[in-house]
Amino acid sequence: MEKPKAVKIVQTAGRDRLGDFAPEFARYNDDILFGEVWSRNDILSLQDRSIVTICALVGSGVLTDALKYHIQTAKANGVTRDEMVEIVTQLGFYAGWPKAWAVFPMAKEVYGEDAAKTFENVGKKITQTAGRKNLGDFAPEFARYNDDILFGEVWSRNNILSVHDRSIVTVSTLVGAGIFTDALKHHLAAAKANGVTKAEMVEIITQLAFYAGWPKAWAVFPMAEEVYS
Repeated sequence: MEKPKAVKIVQTAGRDRLGDFAPEFARYNDDILFGEVWSRNDILSLQDRSIVTICALVGSGVLTDALKYHIQTAKANGVTRDEMVEIVTQLGFYAGWPKAWAVFPMAKEVYGEDAAKTFENVGKKITQTAGRKNLGDFAPEFARYNDDILFGEVWSRNNILSVHDRSIVTVSTLVGAGIFTDALKHHLAAAKANGVTKAEMVEIITQLAFYAGWPKAWAVFPMAEEVYS
């Protein structure tokens, strides 16, 4: 398969809005974040970069017009209505129900005219037992929701949103939320198993540095290096 060619992203919002007030920040925004990071779309696609960005913002609790802008950008970058619905649904589990409720009106406004596609069957069924194994005696209903709903249903709709992209959703959301426990390491390992390459993961974390903060990226890199070594 021929390697995709990088498309140079031209951004002027920094200089347009802040060029006189904060010229160096404007330069970092236009020339570095977009001119370099977003432009390495031959390594991590624009579609996946949009997913990383949206999930980092939601995980961090940034539910402003910046999020709506990136939902619009995601649509322009090829994220379909059905994929966005699945992304936000998954965010409900990993970032919390209130955040998902806050995102859906924005997504609905952006994708409102797009028709939903009909999917006849669920994708490859994901079997999970961690809930019952670890919490079955103590919290049996939570264990059931974890194993049968989050994985048995949500993750199993991988015919709509691939497990590759579902891993990106989860890792980006956890980092955005500042969760650096074994759960993140588990999902980094799952991402590797789900086809997220080392080069993609490095780009995901680099992008997260800008949208979730440098300290969070520094916290993730050692885990990712251990998983991908």
